[in-house]
Amino acid sequence: MITATALSNNVGLAVEGIDLSRPLERAVEDQLRTLWLEHGLLLLRGQCRTVAEQIRFSRTFGELEIHPLERIRHKDYPELIELNSADEQTNPTASWDGEDWIGRLGWHTDLIYSGKPNLGAVLRAVILPAHDGQTGYADRGAAYDTLPDSVKEEIADLEVVYRFEVNLYRMPYLDTSGYLAGPGAPDKPSDVGFPDFPDSVYPLVIPHPVSGRKVLNICPMFLSHIRGRPEGGGDPLLQSLVDHVTDQRFSYHHSWKRDDIILWDNWRMMHCAPGIRPGDERLIHRTTII
Repeated sequence: MITATALSNNVGLAVEGIDLSRPLERAVEDQLRTLWLEHGLLLLRGQCRTVAEQIRFSRTFGELEIHPLERIRHKDYPELIELNSADEQTNPTASWDGEDWIGRLGWHTDLIYSGKPNLGAVLRAVILPAHDGQTGYADRGAAYDTLPDSVKEEIADLEVVYRFEVNLYRMPYLDTSGYLAGPGAPDKPSDVGFPDFPDSVYPLVIPHPVSGRKVLNICPMFLSHIRGRPEGGGDPLLQSLVDHVTDQRFSYHHSWKRDDIILWDNWRMMHCAPGIRPGDERLIHRTTII
C-alpha cells in the first residue's frame, strides 16, 4: 500500500510502500503518475539500488533522453548520465563568500535555454560526501498561486527571454555578489563541450504541458529579460519576481542518503545544487524524461 507524506513547505511528497526491485503493477504506476503531476516531486528513500531499477522506474513517467554528451553517459546504459564531482570540466571549483565549493549551481530549470525543456528527471544517490551535497527544489506553481492578483494581471501577457551562458557573471538575475570564479571556470559553451543556443522566448506565465496548471516561468540562471524591455538586468518587475520565486517558503532542500531517489517535474520545479567541499566526493545518477 502506497503512503505519501508532504515534505517541508509542501514541496512534493515522500512516498513509501514501493518496491523498486521488481516491476510495478499498472495501478501503482498510474497512482505514481497522478501524485507526480499533482505535487511536482516524489521522494523514495533508500529504495533504488541499481541502475536497471532507476531506468525501469523512470520509464514509468515517459520516454528517456540519450544525453548528447557521450563522455558523461553511463558506459552500459546510455539513458543514464553520471554527475561526478571529480569531473572538473562540469564541476569547477569556485569561491562563494570566501569559501571554495565544487559543483555549486544556482536555481535553474533544465534546458530552459534550449526552447525544449524536458518534462522531468530522476536523481539517485550513489556516492555521497560526509557533509553538504544537498539538492534544492522550489515550486514555481505555488509561487504563481501566491502572487497578488494585481501582479498576475500585469504579467499575464508578457514574454520572458532565456539566454544560454556558462559564465555566471553574464547572468544578470543570478546573485553572484559572493562569487569568485576559479581557474577552471568556463567562459563560453565550447569550454564545456556544449553548442551555443539561440535565445528562447516563453510566456512569463506558462501552462504546464500536461496538467495545464499555471507556473511562474522564472528562474535566475539563464534569465535575460522581458521581451520588449531593456536587457542587462535591473528590471524592477523581473527582479521582484526572482525574489518571489526564490523565497524559501517555496523550497525543499534534500539531504541525500544512499539509494534515495527523487523524481521532479521540470516544468513546475526549479532546482539548485549548493555543492560540496574540496576533497569530498559525490556521484549522482540521473535519467531524464522527455
